[in-house]
Amino acid sequence: MKGKLKFKRFLDNVKVKDMSFLLLCHHNADPDSLGSAIAFSRYLSSQRIKNRIGVSQSVSSYAKRLLQFAGVDVNPEVKEDVVVIFDTSSLEQLEPIEIPQDKILIVIDHHAEKEKPIRADIAVVDSSRTSTAEIVWELFKYFEFYDETAARALLAGIVTDTANFRFANPKTFKTVSEILERFNIQMGEIFQLVAPVSDENIDQAKRIAILKACQRMELKKVGRYIIAVSKVSAYESLACKTFLQLGADVAIVGSEKKGVRISARAKENLVKRGLHLGKILEKVGPVIEGSGGGHAGAAGANGKSNLDEALKFLIKEIEKFLRGV
Repeated sequence: MKGKLKFKRFLDNVKVKDMSFLLLCHHNADPDSLGSAIAFSRYLSSQRIKNRIGVSQSVSSYAKRLLQFAGVDVNPEVKEDVVVIFDTSSLEQLEPIEIPQDKILIVIDHHAEKEKPIRADIAVVDSSRTSTAEIVWELFKYFEFYDETAARALLAGIVTDTANFRFANPKTFKTVSEILERFNIQMGEIFQLVAPVSDENIDQAKRIAILKACQRMELKKVGRYIIAVSKVSAYESLACKTFLQLGADVAIVGSEKKGVRISARAKENLVKRGLHLGKILEKVGPVIEGSGGGHAGAAGANGKSNLDEALKFLIKEIEKFLRGV
């Protein structure tokens, strides 16, 4: 894991005790990003290092139950000496938060490195991991820090970022096994912890969004494969999941509300054949004046404009892959 030793030496420096830390999560923070930040906050607090957690714009419905473990500032003004960014190496995914150049910047992330990553003073990155939470657990082992609340937050991140272990690998299960061997935690508790928080109005909004997505859906056939494409004003990822359940092999859903957002999903058989949506969505970043990335089977992008152009680009890239399968 790159950067682990450098990070530990930095934290062991006596001067760090007098510094303050902002633990920063990307927009619509998911349990992996927020759970990792919460766990790391527990570590810093144990070392009597001043810290707080910040998120860009909002917390996802799947992560809201994690808020019981810690307070979170939305769109915080960066006043701390050190900023630790979890689960992204893209500044665009932190907007509208601006990080002054005089801050010490640390990135902890599991995504493949981008062409133009954040210029961090310390980067702890391991793209072989299926979640950032696994990287934080490895750091904790290295620091010899073990805390049950932190462990619960990390398990929440692992469960959601692997889609309930569907995208897990041997390292994932090794991490989970190590945590469960040390702490008396039932996985049923973790699944309840990441159940989405909603109310009747939100449920109705979701149903309407999905129905509109279906109404606007366009189908692209490539041999025996089907690509489903649509636009909505919200709940892009949920629409993608629905399209896969309805029979699509790949789903792409975009939104132009408050900028451009794109979500993409693919069935596991295509992922096994080499499809990597994260790498394709990364390419679309410049098209929408933003950034993209993610996992092989689930990815997203955020930007400012050119949704139609971006969708055409994505369809072309995916069609190119499917023709070679």
